[in-house]
Amino acid sequence: MDRRLLAALAERHGLSLLGVAPADPLPDARQHLADSVAAGRMGSMGWMGGERPVIASDPRIHQPEARSVIMVAAPYTSGDRAAWDPAPDRLRAALGDVLQGEPAEPAGLIARYALGTDYHSALRTRLTALADDLRAAGLPTGTTAFVDDRPLAERAFAARAGLGWIGKNTNLLTHQPAGSWVFLGALLSDAELEVDEPIRSSCGSCRRCLDGCPTGALIAPQTIDARRCISYLTIEHPGELDSWSAGALGSWIFGCDICQEVCPVNADADDGGPLRVPLLPLGELLLGLGTRAFGRRFAGTAVTRAGRHRLLRNVICALANASRDGVSESVRRFLERAELDGRLEVRAHAARALRAEQPSGLA
Repeated sequence: MDRRLLAALAERHGLSLLGVAPADPLPDARQHLADSVAAGRMGSMGWMGGERPVIASDPRIHQPEARSVIMVAAPYTSGDRAAWDPAPDRLRAALGDVLQGEPAEPAGLIARYALGTDYHSALRTRLTALADDLRAAGLPTGTTAFVDDRPLAERAFAARAGLGWIGKNTNLLTHQPAGSWVFLGALLSDAELEVDEPIRSSCGSCRRCLDGCPTGALIAPQTIDARRCISYLTIEHPGELDSWSAGALGSWIFGCDICQEVCPVNADADDGGPLRVPLLPLGELLLGLGTRAFGRRFAGTAVTRAGRHRLLRNVICALANASRDGVSESVRRFLERAELDGRLEVRAHAARALRAEQPSGLA
């Protein structure tokens, strides 16, 4: 297939950043993931172990006749997300009046990627439609769209496909205006397409992400210890957080963008910043929602990954972090109600926050 036709079909679905890599195994990616798993750097994400490093680095395990990996990068910067996301403000809509709630401060931070439709579903829908078009045009293309939810080393294949390079912060860095603010997706084809060459850029001597990570999660270039990563702690870490982890969240209640915020590659991005959400109004909302009501209200957004219980836990941690000089009466009343919640981690963090308010002799 002519690469211009491939690009035109992708553009039809709002996917203008596209590259092609050969469907050959990537042994370096396999070893890097295996080393991280062996060192325990994946925390509680047990699904990253086992045979995943082998499967993720070899497309032909998924599709034995695959010859090409079609990679796309979908920007999620403010002005670009609407090209492929049907509801780029879905989370704001779900939060509704909470965003205008009082008190407006302290506020919690939600990472930029979560502001629209859950990218797994929105980008998969686009890729599935693209695959249909490719097959209709005579290009044998698999029916599976890979969007960070199946074992495929998307960043490594995106780098091989010339879309960018893997930065010291472990993200794919591109020369596009969106910088590293992109989601990645992949399709496999049995056709031998013209492949793109990897770009020769690198981070050079820059250390802004390594030095800027507040928790030291970036333990080496291109190497992250999830156990110290705020994104992991707010989204994936189950149950109660230890004191260090709870304090490490700062104001972040879902995800973290710091290692991308400090990256000079993103200097020209159309960046609206993380979403600031009044903590107490959000906490009150979550406290009054059951699990199913939470799922209905936030359906189609990324925050359902954390669930009501983890998001509420994170809100309590952020409130405690913002109240080191003492909590207001309204926050104290909220914490007292949270002590009665049905989830252990919510009760535990509420109790810890209240104990921190007591004089040392009474704690």
